[in-house]
Amino acid sequence: MAYSHVIFDLGGVVVEVESDRLVYQVAALLGRSFEEVQAVVYHQELLLPFELGRITPRAYYDGLRDKLNLPWSYEQFVRAWNGIFNENREVATLLERLHARHRLLVLSNTNTLHLAHIRTMIPCAIFFHEWIASCDVGLRKPDPEIYRLALQRAGARAGAAVYIDDRPELVEAGRAAGLTALRFETARRLEEDLRALGFNV
Repeated sequence: MAYSHVIFDLGGVVVEVESDRLVYQVAALLGRSFEEVQAVVYHQELLLPFELGRITPRAYYDGLRDKLNLPWSYEQFVRAWNGIFNENREVATLLERLHARHRLLVLSNTNTLHLAHIRTMIPCAIFFHEWIASCDVGLRKPDPEIYRLALQRAGARAGAAVYIDDRPELVEAGRAAGLTALRFETARRLEEDLRALGFNV
């Protein structure tokens, strides 16, 4: 089968994520435990609305500040919040080869700060033709609707698209939506998996 579209998750695939870096910074700053800070940073009543675009970045920051008594300014928070990403250079090389022959999309659970940072500061972001982010569309993976929306935005049938994610449960959700889904482990393994599907990479 010839695939016309490739849909990529961001964190853990296109970008490497030091997800605990911010938590360690705040814990050290406040003299509180990692677990205590982590529970606040990832609290579903705070992070979930942020990732669904229901609250602003400043509202999320205000929530952290109030719950943790965080002394950082908003600008200090933004620098630390966005300072957890690095481009996966091997994946970037693969994207550069793929984008000449295929339409590449992002499908990500993320927030407006991370999304803007990645789109402007991660060089390989230029290879993507379409971005579907939870904070923009008000849906999160594994909701089947966000996969359907990605296909609709792409103008593609499910059978014409490959979806790549590092989280097994999200790979399975992609398959349930009719996509050919691959679990990302390494760029080398991904290249092998794509070749097995007939991609010229």
